[in-house]
Amino acid sequence: MTDSSPAVPVSFTEDRIPEEGIDESIAELIDLYGGQLRESGERRRRFVLPLRRGVAATGSVECTVSWLPHQDSETTVTLTCDRDVDAPRVQRVMMLAVGGVGALLFTIWPFFPHSREVGALAWIGGAVAIATYLLSLKKTSGGIAFDFLQRLARRQRMTQKEE
Repeated sequence: MTDSSPAVPVSFTEDRIPEEGIDESIAELIDLYGGQLRESGERRRRFVLPLRRGVAATGSVECTVSWLPHQDSETTVTLTCDRDVDAPRVQRVMMLAVGGVGALLFTIWPFFPHSREVGALAWIGGAVAIATYLLSLKKTSGGIAFDFLQRLARRQRMTQKEE
C-alpha cells in the first residue's frame, strides 16, 4: 500500500538540556544511528537518518536539530523532521481490528455452551484483545526522530551528573 498523503513536517521539543558538549553528542548520535551530517551551523545541525537498520534498509528522514540557550547553561532543543516518522498505521489498525474480533468472540462465547471450538477460539481472541489493549495504551512514539532526541537529552543529562 502506498500513502499518497502529503509529507507533513513533525517537530519535537525537549527543555532543560545541558548545553555543554551538545554538538559532540549530536555528532556521536548521528554516527550511532548510521546517519549523515548534511549541514552544520551555529546551534543548528541538519542530518539524514535511515528509517531502518540492516542490509535491506530503505528510506530515510531528514532532520534539523537546533537549540536555544537559556539560563543556567541549559537549553531547549528542537528536532524537526521533513515528514512524519511514526510507526506504520496499517499494522496498528489491523491489530486493533483483530483485537476487536477477539473481544467479540470472547463476549459471545457463553451463548454457545456446546461448542468447544468457539470456546478455545474465544480464549485466544480474548488474549489477543488484551494484548491489543495493552499495546494501544502505549503512546505512539515519534519513531527514530523522537528516540534520537530522547537519547540526546539522556546523554547530556548523564554527562552533567558525572561532572
